[in-house]
Amino acid sequence: MLCLGVALLWVSCAQKPALSESKMIPLMCDVMLLEAGNQIHYNYAVLPDSLWDSHYQFVCKKHGVPYADFKAELLRLKSQPEEFSLLMEKVITQMQMSELNARKGKR
Repeated sequence: MLCLGVALLWVSCAQKPALSESKMIPLMCDVMLLEAGNQIHYNYAVLPDSLWDSHYQFVCKKHGVPYADFKAELLRLKSQPEEFSLLMEKVITQMQMSELNARKGKR
């Protein structure tokens, strides 16, 4: 019985978000821009993990988020595809709103 309780506690803790949605949305917007920029800059080449890690760490630092928390949240979301999909819909909406606001500023 004790083992079952410990296992349930571990599972419930493992599913707790490492970062709030309000932190993840702007962070993922910048991650998407980073990834798109890298694809263009490096002509869609396969890049070493060390390069990605350094770039992701830079974005995390910009947002005041520990890189380890970002990685933990992505790992958690990997096991929650519906939640990840909802998050990404919000990220895309935020990016679209940013683009609209930028276009309004150019007029």
